[in-house]
Amino acid sequence: KNAGKRFMRGLDFYLVQDFASSIDDFTQSILLDDTFFPAYFMRALVRYKQLEYKKAEAGMNEGAVSGAQEVKKAEVTAMDYDIVKNDLDHVIQLAPDFVYGYYNRGNVLSLLKDYRAALADYDKAIGLNPDFAEAYFNRGLLYIYTGQKALANADLSKAGELGIVSAYNVIKRYCKEN
Repeated sequence: KNAGKRFMRGLDFYLVQDFASSIDDFTQSILLDDTFFPAYFMRALVRYKQLEYKKAEAGMNEGAVSGAQEVKKAEVTAMDYDIVKNDLDHVIQLAPDFVYGYYNRGNVLSLLKDYRAALADYDKAIGLNPDFAEAYFNRGLLYIYTGQKALANADLSKAGELGIVSAYNVIKRYCKEN
Protein backbone atom coordinates (compact mmCIF):
# COMPACT_ATOMS: atom_id res chain seq x y z
CA LYS A 1 0.00 0.00 0.00
CA ASN A 2 3.06 2.27 -0.30
CA ALA A 3 3.74 4.02 -3.63
CA GLY A 4 7.45 4.41 -2.89
CA LYS A 5 7.93 0.75 -2.04
CA ARG A 6 6.01 -0.35 -5.13
CA PHE A 7 8.19 1.98 -7.18
CA MET A 8 11.38 0.53 -5.70
CA ARG A 9 10.22 -3.02 -6.39
CA GLY A 10 9.36 -1.96 -9.94
CA LEU A 11 12.95 -0.74 -10.31
CA ASP A 12 14.23 -4.10 -9.09
CA PHE A 13 12.08 -5.92 -11.66
CA TYR A 14 13.34 -3.53 -14.34
CA LEU A 15 16.96 -4.25 -13.44
CA VAL A 16 16.44 -7.99 -13.93
CA GLN A 17 14.47 -7.23 -17.13
CA ASP A 18 11.15 -8.55 -15.88
CA PHE A 19 9.35 -5.79 -17.73
CA ALA A 20 5.79 -7.01 -17.19
CA SER A 21 6.19 -7.13 -13.40
CA SER A 22 8.01 -3.81 -13.47
CA ILE A 23 5.17 -2.13 -15.36
CA ASP A 24 2.64 -3.68 -12.97
CA ASP A 25 4.45 -2.24 -9.95
CA PHE A 26 4.84 1.20 -11.53
CA THR A 27 1.13 1.17 -12.35
CA GLN A 28 0.30 0.21 -8.76
CA SER A 29 2.56 3.01 -7.55
CA ILE A 30 0.65 5.47 -9.74
CA LEU A 31 -2.69 4.15 -8.48
CA LEU A 32 -1.50 4.72 -4.91
CA ASP A 33 -0.13 8.22 -5.64
CA ASP A 34 -1.01 9.75 -9.00
CA THR A 35 1.32 12.72 -8.37
CA PHE A 36 4.45 10.56 -8.10
CA PHE A 37 6.05 11.46 -11.44
CA PRO A 38 9.01 9.02 -11.23
CA ALA A 39 6.55 6.11 -11.56
CA TYR A 40 5.12 7.58 -14.78
CA PHE A 41 8.64 8.20 -16.08
CA MET A 42 9.89 4.70 -15.35
CA ARG A 43 6.74 3.08 -16.71
CA ALA A 44 7.26 5.02 -19.95
CA LEU A 45 10.92 4.02 -20.05
CA VAL A 46 10.18 0.34 -19.51
CA ARG A 47 7.37 0.32 -22.08
CA TYR A 48 9.67 2.05 -24.59
CA LYS A 49 12.42 -0.49 -23.98
CA GLN A 50 9.89 -3.31 -24.35
CA LEU A 51 8.80 -1.93 -27.74
CA GLU A 52 12.40 -1.58 -28.90
CA TYR A 53 13.08 -5.21 -27.95
CA LYS A 54 9.99 -6.32 -29.87
CA LYS A 55 11.15 -4.40 -32.95
CA ALA A 56 14.66 -5.84 -32.68
CA GLU A 57 13.30 -9.36 -32.26
CA ALA A 58 11.08 -8.91 -35.31
CA GLY A 59 14.09 -7.69 -37.29
CA MET A 60 16.19 -10.69 -36.26
CA ASN A 61 13.48 -13.13 -37.30
CA GLU A 62 12.90 -11.39 -40.64
CA GLY A 63 14.96 -13.76 -42.76
CA ALA A 64 14.16 -16.89 -40.77
CA VAL A 65 10.34 -16.96 -40.85
CA SER A 66 8.62 -15.12 -43.66
CA GLY A 67 4.90 -15.66 -42.94
CA ALA A 68 4.93 -15.32 -39.16
CA GLN A 69 7.23 -12.32 -39.36
CA GLU A 70 4.53 -10.01 -40.68
CA VAL A 71 2.44 -10.73 -37.59
CA LYS A 72 5.35 -9.88 -35.27
CA LYS A 73 6.07 -6.57 -37.02
CA ALA A 74 2.44 -5.54 -36.68
CA GLU A 75 2.71 -5.88 -32.90
CA VAL A 76 4.59 -2.56 -32.52
CA THR A 77 2.33 0.26 -33.67
CA ALA A 78 2.11 4.00 -33.32
CA MET A 79 -0.56 3.41 -30.68
CA ASP A 80 2.01 1.55 -28.55
CA TYR A 81 4.29 4.59 -28.67
CA ASP A 82 1.33 6.84 -27.95
CA ILE A 83 0.88 5.07 -24.61
CA VAL A 84 4.51 5.84 -23.78
CA LYS A 85 3.98 9.46 -24.83
CA ASN A 86 0.94 9.76 -22.55
CA ASP A 87 3.03 8.73 -19.54
CA LEU A 88 5.66 11.29 -20.50
CA ASP A 89 2.92 13.92 -20.82
CA HIS A 90 2.03 13.17 -17.18
CA VAL A 91 5.68 13.48 -16.16
CA ILE A 92 5.93 16.91 -17.79
CA GLN A 93 2.65 18.03 -16.25
CA LEU A 94 3.75 16.95 -12.77
CA ALA A 95 7.41 18.01 -13.07
CA PRO A 96 7.77 20.74 -15.71
CA ASP A 97 11.49 21.21 -14.98
CA PHE A 98 12.40 17.51 -15.39
CA VAL A 99 14.65 17.64 -18.47
CA TYR A 100 14.46 13.91 -19.28
CA GLY A 101 10.68 14.08 -19.62
CA TYR A 102 11.06 16.45 -22.58
CA TYR A 103 14.04 14.59 -24.03
CA ASN A 104 12.35 11.19 -23.94
CA ARG A 105 9.09 12.58 -25.27
CA GLY A 106 11.07 14.18 -28.10
CA ASN A 107 12.49 10.76 -28.94
CA VAL A 108 9.02 9.21 -28.97
CA LEU A 109 7.62 12.05 -31.08
CA SER A 110 10.46 11.54 -33.57
CA LEU A 111 9.45 7.90 -33.90
CA LEU A 112 5.86 9.00 -34.44
CA LYS A 113 7.14 11.39 -37.16
CA ASP A 114 5.84 14.48 -35.33
CA TYR A 115 9.05 16.38 -36.03
CA ARG A 116 7.81 19.85 -35.10
CA ALA A 117 6.73 18.69 -31.64
CA ALA A 118 9.94 16.67 -31.22
CA LEU A 119 12.03 19.75 -32.03
CA ALA A 120 10.04 21.76 -29.48
CA ASP A 121 10.73 19.14 -26.80
CA TYR A 122 14.46 19.04 -27.63
CA ASP A 123 14.46 22.86 -27.48
CA LYS A 124 12.88 22.73 -24.03
CA ALA A 125 15.34 20.07 -22.82
CA ILE A 126 18.27 22.19 -24.03
CA GLY A 127 16.71 25.26 -22.42
CA LEU A 128 16.57 23.42 -19.09
CA ASN A 129 20.09 21.98 -19.47
CA PRO A 130 22.31 23.83 -21.98
CA ASP A 131 24.97 21.09 -21.68
CA PHE A 132 22.66 18.22 -22.66
CA ALA A 133 24.76 16.69 -25.45
CA GLU A 134 22.26 13.98 -26.44
CA ALA A 135 19.49 16.55 -26.96
CA TYR A 136 21.75 18.56 -29.28
CA PHE A 137 22.70 15.38 -31.12
CA ASN A 138 19.10 14.20 -31.62
CA ARG A 139 17.91 17.68 -32.58
CA GLY A 140 20.78 17.84 -35.08
CA LEU A 141 19.66 14.54 -36.60
CA LEU A 142 16.12 15.88 -36.94
CA TYR A 143 17.48 18.99 -38.65
CA ILE A 144 19.32 16.77 -41.14
CA TYR A 145 16.15 14.79 -41.74
CA THR A 146 14.18 17.98 -42.37
CA GLY A 147 16.87 19.40 -44.68
CA GLN A 148 18.16 22.15 -42.38
CA LYS A 149 21.90 21.50 -42.75
CA ALA A 150 23.15 24.73 -41.15
CA LEU A 151 21.12 24.13 -37.98
CA ALA A 152 22.14 20.46 -37.99
CA ASN A 153 25.79 21.42 -38.28
CA ALA A 154 25.55 23.80 -35.31
CA ASP A 155 23.78 21.28 -33.08
CA LEU A 156 26.03 18.38 -34.01
CA SER A 157 29.11 20.53 -33.45
CA LYS A 158 27.82 21.42 -29.99
CA ALA A 159 27.10 17.74 -29.27
CA GLY A 160 30.67 16.94 -30.31
CA GLU A 161 32.06 19.67 -28.04
CA LEU A 162 30.02 18.19 -25.18
CA GLY A 163 31.50 14.73 -25.70
CA ILE A 164 29.59 12.91 -28.43
CA VAL A 165 32.54 12.38 -30.76
CA SER A 166 30.46 10.49 -33.35
CA ALA A 167 28.62 13.76 -34.06
CA TYR A 168 31.64 14.89 -36.10
CA ASN A 169 31.29 11.83 -38.35
CA VAL A 170 27.64 12.68 -38.94
CA ILE A 171 28.62 16.25 -39.86
CA LYS A 172 31.23 14.99 -42.36
CA ARG A 173 28.77 12.63 -43.94
CA TYR A 174 25.52 14.62 -44.03
CA CYS A 175 26.24 18.32 -43.51
CA LYS A 176 28.71 18.90 -46.35
CA GLU A 177 27.63 21.50 -48.85
CA ASN A 178 27.50 19.95 -52.33
